[in-house]
Amino acid sequence: MDVFTNFPTYLVADLHSINYLYAGIVAVIFGLLARRALGIILLPVLAAVVYIAALIVVPALLNGGSIAMPVLDKVLVEKLIAFYVVFLVADTVVFAIKKLIQKIF
Repeated sequence: MDVFTNFPTYLVADLHSINYLYAGIVAVIFGLLARRALGIILLPVLAAVVYIAALIVVPALLNGGSIAMPVLDKVLVEKLIAFYVVFLVADTVVFAIKKLIQKIF
């Protein structure tokens, strides 16, 4: 319950630490993959997981480090919820732009 009551606190903290390049790429990909409104609700969960995985894997591959599984704790759940909200908004914007372009053409 503490995760939901303190949501604004860690949402703001996670927004300050977001990597906009990775987030933009993931948002565009999953926004374009959505075909219906149900996809806009469900795909941000997968987008949040892919974003966290990209934050772990890409620097390890570029710098030659080892890839480690993140600790499954309250902090990771808070990040997943915060990134879900971020990708829900971003994917909705990309989906809306895609639908507007489809109506034009």
